[in-house]
Amino acid sequence: MAKRKNEALTRGEEEIMQLLWKLGEANVNDLLAEMTEPKPKYTTVATFLKILEDKQYVARKPNGRGYSYYPLVEKSDYADRLMTSVLGNYFDGSLVQLVSFFSKRESIPLDEMNEIEAIIRAARAEEKN
Repeated sequence: MAKRKNEALTRGEEEIMQLLWKLGEANVNDLLAEMTEPKPKYTTVATFLKILEDKQYVARKPNGRGYSYYPLVEKSDYADRLMTSVLGNYFDGSLVQLVSFFSKRESIPLDEMNEIEAIIRAARAEEKN
């Protein structure tokens, strides 16, 4: 089978990636120890890791009688691709529509609104320079 470069992740694959990003490196038992109940079967986690390896999100190295897995894709790079995709596919590439969507569905705390405003001011100042 040909290698598939960084295809989209399923919810289960993303859960495994979140744990690997947190741990840095882990074997199947390490991942299972971090998961909440109900935990998947050992073979399910191993299957997800094989799929992630095929998609080139993780690599493995020998560790005793098994393998340790580690991310090949940075969490920030994945988040960037994912958010770019969401922005394009659901909000016509408009940040205004995205912010409007969340502001209508979530109660945004005042301190977070102030932080967002500060980010916008800093971006405007940087753009002027």
